[in-house]
Amino acid sequence: MKDYEIKREIVEVCHMMAENGIVGTYEGNVSMRDGDRVYLTPSGQSKKMQSEGKIIVTDLDGNVIEGQLKPTSETPMHTACYKLRDDIGAVVHCHAPYATAYAQANKPIESKNSPEFIMLFGKVPCLQYGTPGTLDIIKGIEDYIMDYDVVLLANHGVLAVGKDAYEAYSKTLSLEMLLKTEFVRKVLHGDVSNDLPEEEVEKLYKKGLANHGYHGKK
Repeated sequence: MKDYEIKREIVEVCHMMAENGIVGTYEGNVSMRDGDRVYLTPSGQSKKMQSEGKIIVTDLDGNVIEGQLKPTSETPMHTACYKLRDDIGAVVHCHAPYATAYAQANKPIESKNSPEFIMLFGKVPCLQYGTPGTLDIIKGIEDYIMDYDVVLLANHGVLAVGKDAYEAYSKTLSLEMLLKTEFVRKVLHGDVSNDLPEEEVEKLYKKGLANHGYHGKK
């Protein structure tokens, strides 16, 4: 991809995140990788007001190559993901409300009553808490990133990776919508437990793995 295409994709994803209410005014960050160059959103800038001219470019160690603004404080989190998996082309981090509620409770997300969740995610693990803006925020991610494309950051938010920013964003939004539906179901029909039988769960999991090729295991 060309430089301007990468920046445009990041900006479009930022706008979509804001429009769908999965990122606050100053929260979250998006990056894309092109070889040894990492394109990142700047620190303290509204995603709704993001523009191509604000995107920062660093190397894989976080050293600024291009840009006038300060890169996101979560730059170490992004570059660590790229170093751990060569197939990652983008990282999206936000505080999507339903997913973040699980993160604040320090609970992984598992569901056996939603075929879509089983096929798309299998499970979403939760990392232990680490101070935002430091590598501690993803301490232990090496134990999960090879098998999961989406993880929770304890007390903080959700992190998704993909081949590009659109894919990483789509995984985040899909997770959020599935959790929203499950929340509504629990409010309206909290006395109903409708988990699928284990043989069906296993069938759906294998189907999801075959159809989507996602990283994930139960």
